[in-house]
Amino acid sequence: MRRMEVLPYSSEFPKKFDRVKKKMYKAFGKKLDIHHIGSTAVPGLAGKGIIDVLIGVKNWKEGREIVKKLRHIGFNHVHPKEKGRIFLSNRKETKFGNVHIHIVRKKTKQYSDMLNFRDYLIKHKAERKKYFETKIRLSEKVKKDREKYRILKGKYIKLVLHRIDKK
Repeated sequence: MRRMEVLPYSSEFPKKFDRVKKKMYKAFGKKLDIHHIGSTAVPGLAGKGIIDVLIGVKNWKEGREIVKKLRHIGFNHVHPKEKGRIFLSNRKETKFGNVHIHIVRKKTKQYSDMLNFRDYLIKHKAERKKYFETKIRLSEKVKKDREKYRILKGKYIKLVLHRIDKK
């Protein structure tokens, strides 16, 4: 198991997302509701270097059809379904890491939370800095335990989302 590592932000992140998005549009022959989310979507924010992509769907039938097509373009690793999301990834293809696809139904809290958290960090430099420091502290604390890192980071994200919801 590799050590949990937080990498500095790279201007290659949005370029990689754009290449993935173009590949998806080509495969689907239509526009999808595709968003760049996660740390690599926030200029200046360090992270694991994983390009996170959110695809919004109307219903799970549409989501399953998208999964079939995504498998044909290299997203062969379908993770166990979590509540409210289908999660896929590819194998490492860049020095920064994998691409993770999150398929979520539109008009759900989970969908809006993913976009709201990204947008909040983009607009609020102090929160972005605090989140960065939290990620560094957590990565040092958990060493190689990615699941523990995800859970602890999730608690921080929920606190920020709660503040956003109160506004």
